[in-house]
Amino acid sequence: MKTFTEKWDLSPCFSEVELRYATKGDRSSKAAVCSPDDAREFFMSIWNQDTLELREEFYVLLLNNAKQSLGWCKLSSGGRTATIVEVSQVVALALLGNAHSVIVARNHPSGTLRPSGSDIRLTNKIATALKVHDLELNDHLIITKAGYYSFRLHGMINAKPIST
Repeated sequence: MKTFTEKWDLSPCFSEVELRYATKGDRSSKAAVCSPDDAREFFMSIWNQDTLELREEFYVLLLNNAKQSLGWCKLSSGGRTATIVEVSQVVALALLGNAHSVIVARNHPSGTLRPSGSDIRLTNKIATALKVHDLELNDHLIITKAGYYSFRLHGMINAKPIST
């Protein structure tokens, strides 16, 4: 009887998957994201201001256990009224980024700060999916040029306090 490697010539059929992780810069000098105001300030610094009122976008901020930023990703970009967000992509990003917790943000090009029913459902799905992997959703922000809405500040996310 042939062994697995004799039966299957692995070289042409299968690719090795390798994961590497390296931080840029000195981690000790990175500021912690300790409040929803800090999170909004961070997102506004990376958001393309020319698209804030043009199309809906969704960003993810990865945090370590000291609430310092590990990195961020624009996960999706949509139209005037919606963008598609796959919960599995948020979880995969957090796991691959070695995050302890995440903060997500979306803009509402209409300028309204009130979350929609789909915003609330998505927030609950993300929080539940992250919790399965011992990760935490610290906040979900809705951002406009005029201000922001924090799910945490409005009691819509049950997580440990952001402050360290």
